[in-house]
Amino acid sequence: MSFELERVLYETEDFLRRAIGSPTRRAAKRRRAQRKWEEFGRRARRSGFIVAGLMVVLLGFSLFKPGLFFAWIFAVPVILFLGIVLMFQPTRHARKMEEEARLTPHTLPLPELAVRAEEGLLDRCDELPGRALPAADRIMAGLREIQPHLHELGPNDEALAGDIRRLIGQHLPQLVDSYLALPDQARASNAESSRRFVESLDIVAGEMDHLLEQCCRDRQSHFDTHSRFIETRYREDDNLRGS
Repeated sequence: MSFELERVLYETEDFLRRAIGSPTRRAAKRRRAQRKWEEFGRRARRSGFIVAGLMVVLLGFSLFKPGLFFAWIFAVPVILFLGIVLMFQPTRHARKMEEEARLTPHTLPLPELAVRAEEGLLDRCDELPGRALPAADRIMAGLREIQPHLHELGPNDEALAGDIRRLIGQHLPQLVDSYLALPDQARASNAESSRRFVESLDIVAGEMDHLLEQCCRDRQSHFDTHSRFIETRYREDDNLRGS
């Protein structure tokens, strides 16, 4: 009876976690949708510029050669059709992203690797056990926060960059893939594999927090220096305070 009650409680908790969602997952979905809309905007601008340019050229020829005015009847539909076709063609930025998507985790730039890891984990959330979702949220939040810092890593941060690359490019996806490859029975709510997976994902989330702290150490040091200066300059010596 207690086992059945525990199963019902777990399934209820799992349902509520998935139905309500979390701010982290909603934010990740918004960022993914924003990236898609940005590509749509680039295609629309490209198509609009080309259509407008061709219309200007056609208008110029019509002004100098009035006989070409009737060409508008045939040229305008062709130009509009070209504009529509261009909306379905990827932009240079999209082609660059597609080329990078074919790169391995060993060669993909770290900022793009973090985006890939975030989207990959977001896509798999519905397949993960409910108790693993808080850890998944922590990891996605960490990936989002660490992305701006990855552009700033220099030659002196090779060890840190290697740790980040291994965690988000190899260990995390391998952990998730190996768990999802298990049979359904091994991924049941009361299965030992599910419990161990939740614990492993918690460990990954903790390591993400540690790596984020390392990435921010220079900014933290910069802030501490200014904070100590302000405290020394204006708190400890009353004679130095402004009137």
